Amino acid sequence: MDTLLSSFSVLGDPQNMALMVIAVMAGIIVGAIPGLTPAIAIGVLIPFTFSFNTDTAFVLLLGIYVGSMYGGSVPAILMGLPGTPSAAVTTADGFPLTRQGRAGEALGVSILSGTIGGVISCVLLVFLSRELAQVALRFGGPEYFSLCLFATTVVFVFSSPSLARGIIAACLGLLLSTIGIDPITPFPRFTFGMSELMIGVPLVPATIGLFCVAEVFRMIESPGETPPEQSRFSGMRTAFPLLPSLAPTIFRSSIIGTLVGVLPGTGATVASYLSYNAQRSLSKERERFGNGSEEGVAASESANNASTGGTMIPLLALGIPGDINTLLLLGAMFVHGLIPGPGLFTDHADLVYVIFGTMILSNLLIFVLGMMFTRWVAAIAAIRKRYLIPVILIISITGPAISYGHVYYFWLTIIFGIIGYLCQRGGFPVLAVAMGLILGPIMETNFRSSLMLPGADLGMFFSRPISGGFLVLTLAILAYAVWREVKLFRQTRTPASAEST
Repeated sequence: MDTLLSSFSVLGDPQNMALMVIAVMAGIIVGAIPGLTPAIAIGVLIPFTFSFNTDTAFVLLLGIYVGSMYGGSVPAILMGLPGTPSAAVTTADGFPLTRQGRAGEALGVSILSGTIGGVISCVLLVFLSRELAQVALRFGGPEYFSLCLFATTVVFVFSSPSLARGIIAACLGLLLSTIGIDPITPFPRFTFGMSELMIGVPLVPATIGLFCVAEVFRMIESPGETPPEQSRFSGMRTAFPLLPSLAPTIFRSSIIGTLVGVLPGTGATVASYLSYNAQRSLSKERERFGNGSEEGVAASESANNASTGGTMIPLLALGIPGDINTLLLLGAMFVHGLIPGPGLFTDHADLVYVIFGTMILSNLLIFVLGMMFTRWVAAIAAIRKRYLIPVILIISITGPAISYGHVYYFWLTIIFGIIGYLCQRGGFPVLAVAMGLILGPIMETNFRSSLMLPGADLGMFFSRPISGGFLVLTLAILAYAVWREVKLFRQTRTPASAEST
């Protein structure tokens, strides 16, 4: 009880509360700027926490972490420009809603689902930290490979009506992910003698190019188009009546986001993709996905924010970071003399409760600050395209270059913008390209390292229960895709046959 009261006193301290509010606001702003990721914000802030005590340091770091995870959805919805890689899924339905004059509604759904998802994950973090962390220990190389293969298959099957185009797009992403140094044997691949390509394809500029710069190219085709009058702002209130119908989606996606976050190396991006496609497969209105579905926004955003609590579970209980953001938080713990793991819950129980409380309060602040900022930020949706195009293009191209400090990222963003634009024009799903690019290195590393184990063969991917389960699900989804193609072929052939007779 004394430990709990001590944690409440830390969180109730006016200075810590003010820092938390500032951190969440700054996080939302960072997330809303394409090219600036939560990892960059956390990395920049860690040196500034040296002068703070441990409690205050983690109030600041966790506040900006949670805020930035939500912030990426704001430009994703308003401009089709994901501020963070995990917000790319939100773009698929959020931006079409803005085009329909429902920007306020889309932002409202994003804030509500993100807040609820974050709080649900924090509740699971509080009560199930040690229990859920044990699940991650059962995942080895075969399990990670099978999970990534399953996730990639789900994306290309459900993101395109054409199975062939979905497979081609996913394979393109996987091929691009092999550029750079071989992860097992340090040998350059597909670098063509260019030293810049040795580092491979960084995710941030590639994602911004595929989704942001490509959208600018598409906007250039009709620069004089005037946005609908309703898109100036329809208000948060339009999202509240949707909450009862979206509640199952939000709850289901929050659980998925938390569980995916528990698995090291996955994080918010994978959680958003899986939740979005799970909801798409279960929805009664699948045709609306990609054309402005509130379910799509709710699924991606609730999973995105729920992953924050999930990634903290293996970090605190086992000292295993769930993603790059928690990897930096792990470094911050070491800097402040903390050793994460089971001993953290006994030796520093007060800090653990401070972390729990900060995560919950930061997610609640997202709702409050989102309500305050939405009316102002949503005005972007009413700006004419001819004014938006140069602003978006400059932010998209220069953001990664400034963040990484090299002109190589400038050109990389433009190249991937061209790839994304050509994929859109050709009917190839850009989501599948991005998914292959994101999961390619994880799949390759775990597949090859698994086969290097003594006595290993391809059969072990099926013989291990978890890995075999994911592979069975993958085959089932492929079978469904083939059945869908055959059914569509018969439907199109029947009218043609009737006309000929």
